[in-house]
Amino acid sequence: AIRPTTDRTREAVFNVLAHRFADKLDGARVLDLFAGTGALGLEALSRGASYGVFIEESAEGRGLIRSNVETFGLTGRTKIFRRDATALGEAGTLAAFGLVFADPP
Repeated sequence: AIRPTTDRTREAVFNVLAHRFADKLDGARVLDLFAGTGALGLEALSRGASYGVFIEESAEGRGLIRSNVETFGLTGRTKIFRRDATALGEAGTLAAFGLVFADPP
């Protein structure tokens, strides 16, 4: 079952980022592991990140991420992968990330 990050937790995470790492978020490439609904990665994009990669194994989660990406008009700024985030393997041609979220179930 999908367990979205609570609004309170998401707000706390981004308050810390805003106060301690504000320069790291603007224009960052973001990796959202165990993405679920994509809430953390999408929040980062709404706050200035340039690109988001979402790793989610479940079809339900990927569908929710896809829907949220379309709703917020972020289609060209995201990529969604079906993978087990505990066994990613090599990144291949993916560029480096400035910010990584890992919120396992």
